[in-house]
Amino acid sequence: MTISIPRTLTTSATRNVVIAILWLAMMSVTLIESDIYRYAAILLMVFTLTLRKVPLRTSLTDWLAIACVAWGFLALFRFLFGLIVEGEKGASEWLYAFAIFFPAMGVAMHTSWSLVRPILLTFFCGALIVLIISTPLSAILAGERNSPAFHHNSIHGAVGCGFVFIGAFYWALHQWEIGSSARTKAIVSAIAVVVIGLAVLNIYGAKSKGVWLALLPALGLMIAATLFYLRRKTVLVAAVSGLLLLSGGIYQVRDNLAHFAAATFSSTVGIIGQLESGVSLDRVMHDAIVSPETPASMDERLQLWADAIDVISVAPIVGSGNSWLTLWQTTPYRDVTYTLMHNGYLEILIRYGFSGLAILALIVVAAIHRVYRASSQGVISKSAFACYLTFAVYFAVTILSNSNNRLALGECYALLFAATCFASSIRLRSGSVDLSRNIPLRTDGLPDAVTARVQG
Repeated sequence: MTISIPRTLTTSATRNVVIAILWLAMMSVTLIESDIYRYAAILLMVFTLTLRKVPLRTSLTDWLAIACVAWGFLALFRFLFGLIVEGEKGASEWLYAFAIFFPAMGVAMHTSWSLVRPILLTFFCGALIVLIISTPLSAILAGERNSPAFHHNSIHGAVGCGFVFIGAFYWALHQWEIGSSARTKAIVSAIAVVVIGLAVLNIYGAKSKGVWLALLPALGLMIAATLFYLRRKTVLVAAVSGLLLLSGGIYQVRDNLAHFAAATFSSTVGIIGQLESGVSLDRVMHDAIVSPETPASMDERLQLWADAIDVISVAPIVGSGNSWLTLWQTTPYRDVTYTLMHNGYLEILIRYGFSGLAILALIVVAAIHRVYRASSQGVISKSAFACYLTFAVYFAVTILSNSNNRLALGECYALLFAATCFASSIRLRSGSVDLSRNIPLRTDGLPDAVTARVQG
């Protein structure tokens, strides 16, 4: 006997597989540094607006969506004006126009909501395999520097592993919060524990002090989320055990940590002490740059930051647009190797000034508040919001010492950050589910609406 499967079902299943692969391609940037996320994002938006025929106009009635699109067009106009009229091409200026696509990415994530659970399972299984293959365990344990996974350098790899570490933790925590089956919790927890262990080893091996620093507030939020959202004895015991294990590991490698971080720490303390004593910032930075006690990597960053401050002073309110690169040639330390600021905030200030930084800060804070509201109303779990917030804080600290917002990691993170915000906004307006009681609410006119319980 032959069983006939409707063609629409096979077409829908194939489409879902393709969509899931595209989301995985975006997430893969944490492990494999490439530009594939750009093409994946474009295809996701095209599929959503054409194959799934989801109207975008309803999302553009949202003030935050309007603000993102307006900012994106402003950045694009300023880039084109500088390029065509002033003959200044700058460097990576067009990246700031990505905000145009934020609402469309939100619609794409909303229509993919039912796929989140298998996507996360596939991603962390893949992360487990990649980290097992790429982790040079003996070299790391010997205290040598390594470049995690498949990234261009150790800092990028460490930042990516930080995202994987945080994500794996909250993925496991989410299973306990929503009451997944014992089997699901056991499988997810086992995968997450190994992934977390390998990610931490790689972060230690990368010797990226900026990532080490960024993980401190991230760990604080992870502990707080465990205490506030899940007070179950099993989870608390596991969390305390993990924290003790991490603390013990740090103690065991304290000499190696001091070897790589002590000089930077001492120089930083000296700079802070001079500033507190009333010495001008220019003088303090100059003294640190010429001091033989300042580590080479910190010395380069100080030169870059001094030059950036010099450029910012020309147009502190609106920035210098594409012209910043020409102004750079007049700065005191213009011969420094890079024009990548190694500070994400300075990257924004030299281009758009404090007004631009304020607009972007408003968008970020509003997005976090949106996702918080979504968790409060049961659209997503509290663990999912805690993960969103922890990612934001972690990334915000990493860009204090590296221009991650100009890297593939940062660009992709911005798209996923926005997609989560606007997908949550759509579901907030429709009232997708009451997570606490698992009661589906009104979802009229919204395709692929699913309960929050299947988010993974």
